[in-house]
Amino acid sequence: MNQPLVSVIVPTKNSEKFLDKCLKSIKNQTYKNIEIIVVDGGSKDKTLEIAQAHKTTIINNPLILAEPGIYLGMQKAHGDLLMVLAVDNFFDDNKAIEKIINVFKNSDIYAVFHKHDSKLSYSIFAKYINTFTDPFSHFIYGDAANARTFKNIYNTIEHNKIYDVYDFQSAKIKPMLALAQGFTVRKEYTNFQRTDKFDDISPIFTMIDSGKKIAYIHSVSLYHDTVSDMKHFIRKQKWAAKNALEGKEYGISSRMHFFTRWQRIKIYLFPFYSLIFVVPLLRSIYRALKDNEKIWLFHPFISFISALAIIDEFIKIKLGLNKTFSRQ
Repeated sequence: MNQPLVSVIVPTKNSEKFLDKCLKSIKNQTYKNIEIIVVDGGSKDKTLEIAQAHKTTIINNPLILAEPGIYLGMQKAHGDLLMVLAVDNFFDDNKAIEKIINVFKNSDIYAVFHKHDSKLSYSIFAKYINTFTDPFSHFIYGDAANARTFKNIYNTIEHNKIYDVYDFQSAKIKPMLALAQGFTVRKEYTNFQRTDKFDDISPIFTMIDSGKKIAYIHSVSLYHDTVSDMKHFIRKQKWAAKNALEGKEYGISSRMHFFTRWQRIKIYLFPFYSLIFVVPLLRSIYRALKDNEKIWLFHPFISFISALAIIDEFIKIKLGLNKTFSRQ
């Protein structure tokens, strides 16, 4: 593992807004033994031009969605390590991949994930999501929703100034981790049994159940420019709600069997919790003081907006008024 080949897999579709910045953050790394694979779901903008300019390997993704595109990219990858990077993610530290490789020198580590961070210029919605994840998922997963609070719910196996390893089997709730957010895994993962190619979270649950050690490399920040404004946030929430309410084979529907009974109940409680407003408000004040995290104060507002978006989509589906739209 001194000079392993790192395959970086980037799923795209009409991604010209972010792709150049994402690819430059990879090309600017001090570590150079990297191959970049762009898996494209039928872009009509300048995405493919940008990918070609950076001399990446381009693969067509007939299934369009990013999640199955990840596995197409993995099948074509030659790397000793496989990293999945969403197009709106980038590294500010040009030694990030070098640091990741150093963690894998510990032969017990099977996979690595990063701390999600925000730039000052990001919207308040992006800052909230990078700190907690979206309000619905945060409500369902609690402290298991973001790496910053994993220590509150899971036993720590190893801690040092570079990374932490948690015993994810020490609590009934699985952690909310996604392949697309810079998750890096050994090449053996291509032979790993996956339960659903349309979801990039449940495969990590399966990985945890098999006893694999996954390191949280808190010394490396991954910047995620996930939501530009309130309109964009509502569109993403409605897209996820539509898929869940229609029982699509991807998203939350595909991983329900991993949820605890209490998590399943909380799915139905979320709209009531959010719309009452005073409950999340009191919770946000308490946690802002306890955690010394000011973004907690945005929690009641973003939860309220999320609940309204979900209810609106529910009503439209029941009235037969729903339509297809993009989450981008």
